[in-house]
Amino acid sequence: MKTLLNDLVEQYVAKNPKLMLRRTESVVEKLLTNWMSICLFNFLRESAGESFYMLFRAIKHQVDKGPVDAVTGKAKYTLNDNRLLREDVEYPSTQTMPAKVLDCDTITQVKEKLLDQTWKGTSVALRPHADSLHLGKSCVHRYTSRPVPLAVKYFFDLLDEQALQHNISDPETIHIWKTNSLPLRFWINILKNPQFIFNVQTSDHVDAVLFVIAQTFMDSCTIADHKLGRVSRA
Repeated sequence: MKTLLNDLVEQYVAKNPKLMLRRTESVVEKLLTNWMSICLFNFLRESAGESFYMLFRAIKHQVDKGPVDAVTGKAKYTLNDNRLLREDVEYPSTQTMPAKVLDCDTITQVKEKLLDQTWKGTSVALRPHADSLHLGKSCVHRYTSRPVPLAVKYFFDLLDEQALQHNISDPETIHIWKTNSLPLRFWINILKNPQFIFNVQTSDHVDAVLFVIAQTFMDSCTIADHKLGRVSRA
């Protein structure tokens, strides 16, 4: 792959180096996509995957709090302006069933108390398991800094070497190469398609929100100034 990448750099240096790795047309670009997916599998499973899953569940919970058109997929609570349900729809609030929990309770204990309250009088065999219950609140996440996966550092160092070898000193060009190789080729694909890594059911109204988040994430990885307006991307 290193040899093929060197050939690819030589091709784009003669044309427009900023366009390199933007598409998936050549053999080396397809190899890079698969190589990244394989090398980052453990990182995704042991570290970043939990945050992605919580993001997906939070989006689904928030969107489902309001009306969703079953035909068009438009939702009252969405980040996507094109998928916004603009009609005023009256809907009664759902009845809540309070349950007494303690600050010292574990997440599993909270779930069990909620199950006891919600399915009161129902046989335990007919109740859902506590592991299948997802909390919208009373769940605290602590995010710590994570080391950069070795595969990412190796490939970014390789891109730096290629830039030095071909006398490319423009920092924006090198930044675009790295953005196209990792965020665009790997993270964006997962953000838009959570079913690739999780056993979850997606829907049009949740996909619309994920699309906005993916576009915003990609924009945050660029160093160009963004002018926001109604016609701005997502």
